[in-house]
Amino acid sequence: MTIICSGSLAFDRLALYSGLFSDNIIADKINLLNVCFLVDHINRVHGGTAGNIAYNLQLLGLKPLVITAVGDDPDGRDYLERLKQWGLEYSHIPQVSSKATAGAFIATDSSGNQLLFFNPGAMLTETDFDPAKLPGSPSDHLAIVSPGGPSDMRRLTKKYRDLGIRFIFDPGQQTPAFTGDELLDMLDGSIMLMTNEYELELFKNKTNMTEDDLFRYTSAVLTTLSSQGSRLHTPRGSQHILPVPITEIGNPTGAGDAYRAGVLAGLFHGEDILSSCRLGATIASFCVEAQGTQGHHFTTAEVLARHFRTFKEAPAFLS
Repeated sequence: MTIICSGSLAFDRLALYSGLFSDNIIADKINLLNVCFLVDHINRVHGGTAGNIAYNLQLLGLKPLVITAVGDDPDGRDYLERLKQWGLEYSHIPQVSSKATAGAFIATDSSGNQLLFFNPGAMLTETDFDPAKLPGSPSDHLAIVSPGGPSDMRRLTKKYRDLGIRFIFDPGQQTPAFTGDELLDMLDGSIMLMTNEYELELFKNKTNMTEDDLFRYTSAVLTTLSSQGSRLHTPRGSQHILPVPITEIGNPTGAGDAYRAGVLAGLFHGEDILSSCRLGATIASFCVEAQGTQGHHFTTAEVLARHFRTFKEAPAFLS
């Protein structure tokens, strides 16, 4: 059985702004926006959607297959060496000559609002990964299509649907790159749409769909709500998932990817969808406490203890 994570491997530069972005933006002058936010320091860390999800999965003892492209540069070689240290297979990750490895600048204000600038670089290169060549039955595998190269996102969702591989669609910050019809085509046949609250509204606007309309294409809609927790919406109704209490606030960047790793781990081990989402909330709490998207560490015993304190349940595979 294999968990397949497609998306990006990137180096992030993270900054914390002590105020609120909105306090310095004049609504009726947005067309003339020219503003500077002063930050105390900037941290450079390993990041990227696929990298962050894989990081959390390997902490849970899983060995996901990462699908993306990196540059033939020091950053690309650095990241491949990092995957090697985790014991992950990386033969499906091409090193693209004359292209830089993806990178992002992410600024977060005191309320968790974020401004993100992303250079995709080599990530835009389509990979040659063919899920049909994976050993075993398609039903053995579980995939997530997270923000990465648009061509790969379109190709892989179709491949998974045609092969009968269960997949989660997570368009994230790539949502603006697609038309409404493209988004619905990629969503079609998925087991879940995962977004944050803003991304969900953008998705609905672009597709001219209500949240209930989306059930024609997927089985569930999971929306992360920052400090308010998350919401699982299925044709049977909505369930609010509490945020897991944390000991300190570090930087929320990467918490969504940590959440996705928890959901994947739960589903992979046979947990139901609600329990898997609750596990996602628990994994995300460790990330929020740290600086950097891969700056946190946990053991399965620590996850189990924190998860049980909040949800009074114990995923069997962690026991």
